[in-house]
Amino acid sequence: MALARLRAHLRGLLGLVPTLDLHGLGVRDAVVETERFLCQARAEGVDSVRIVYGKGHRSPGGRGVLREVIPRWLDEHGAGLVLRYERRPDETGVDGALVVWLRPESTVQS
Repeated sequence: MALARLRAHLRGLLGLVPTLDLHGLGVRDAVVETERFLCQARAEGVDSVRIVYGKGHRSPGGRGVLREVIPRWLDEHGAGLVLRYERRPDETGVDGALVVWLRPESTVQS
């Protein structure tokens, strides 16, 4: 546990936020990786993480599927892991990532 606290302290000092980049993954793999990443981060005592899913510029119709799927998964299946999340739009108003605040492991979600 001391190593996890040291990592958290270093991240805080350096202003680093653990980040998961889902570019290039299909829906199924992106959901699996998101859940794995959130569980691992929470186990390490991380307070918040960043998930990058892209804007969908290369997707059919120009709208990224993961932009819809990941927040929906967080709403429907991530309540035990997530306190809240916030989309992070760029200067054009389009989001390609979100910040997720994690529920501490000791907190039980009903």
